[in-house]
Amino acid sequence: MSASPASRPPVVLFYVQHLLGIGHVFRATRVGRELARAGAEVHMVWGGTRLPSIDTQGLEMHFLEPVRVADAGFQDLVDADGNPVSDAMKHRRREALLALFEDLQPDIVITEAYPFGRRQMRFELEPLMKATRAAPRHVFTVASIRDIMQEGRAEKRVKESVDAAKAWFDLVVVHGDPNLIRIEETLQGAEAILDKVRYGGLVTPPPPDLSVPPAIATDVVVSTGGGAFGHTLTQAALEAMPLSRHFPDNWLLIAGSERAEADFLALKQTAPAGMRVERFVPDLARILASASVSVSMAGYNTVGDLLRVKRPAVLVAHTGGRETEQLRRARIMAGKGLAVMLTDAELTPQAIADAVDRAVDLPPARTGFDLDGAAHAAAIILSEYSKR
Repeated sequence: MSASPASRPPVVLFYVQHLLGIGHVFRATRVGRELARAGAEVHMVWGGTRLPSIDTQGLEMHFLEPVRVADAGFQDLVDADGNPVSDAMKHRRREALLALFEDLQPDIVITEAYPFGRRQMRFELEPLMKATRAAPRHVFTVASIRDIMQEGRAEKRVKESVDAAKAWFDLVVVHGDPNLIRIEETLQGAEAILDKVRYGGLVTPPPPDLSVPPAIATDVVVSTGGGAFGHTLTQAALEAMPLSRHFPDNWLLIAGSERAEADFLALKQTAPAGMRVERFVPDLARILASASVSVSMAGYNTVGDLLRVKRPAVLVAHTGGRETEQLRRARIMAGKGLAVMLTDAELTPQAIADAVDRAVDLPPARTGFDLDGAAHAAAIILSEYSKR
């Protein structure tokens, strides 16, 4: 039996499941590390493939059998080898998660995205949340969500999410700044749970130490996050560099840690002279801070990096399938004069080159947004837990 809650630091079970992209994993682990730094004992339950590029220092890691989605349709779950996830595997994962909950007897349970995402994982998340409410003492429950959610969801799905939030969650932490966008602008049904909502700020890395030179000095950085999306961008960027009036060479293309090895090697082999291709760089913020222009997908983490270093940006919004998040974020940034926007449907080498040449003339960014969202979210969670 564990020690009583009064005699120990709060024990946190933080559930994280990446299905395709990995941006939210950076956000969740940053919040987890700040919780640990504040004195909590943080156990991160990891449901996707292992990512050696993620900093998990200070976190107790627990790995479930990895699953992901087969494609950007986000419908079919597959295992690490690409095989359909069986009922037996779901059972093993569910039992492992519940056993961990029983063993840890956490004071706080945090779910990343759920109940407003990760619907595919209900087979294990619903039993987990039921266990929190059946525990002999109150377990403080937190939904950790990004600032811009998927829009246009079916009314039935909206009701499921809102009902789950009402029944199982004490707190909804939005990792955003309401001065940039409010959660009810994109989260259908949010009005019913606004009493549970707290804004933690944008989760970004700390400001880079500019006294240390970057590992790679470059004029233009082209990045695609984890690389699950962005194939069109990287292909067009290969031909865009010599078309730029201001920067016809010295570009860095970051393919992404999740990019297939064959695709990565093909990029390296076809890159023109003057373009460097890397799979991953550990000091992206420092590289961006010294570059002239960034070209990237309009994902949460990359935009956070750009706001932190205040560099001119070209933002490419992924609009495939039913995706709306990146388009909304790119439009906000462009509307505030912080970026030049393209959609992935507009990507041509000439369009990228022209956008780079326009972006370098943008005025210096002055945002004033809360960019310390990891520390602030951790403080909010622990403060609200202490009031329980």
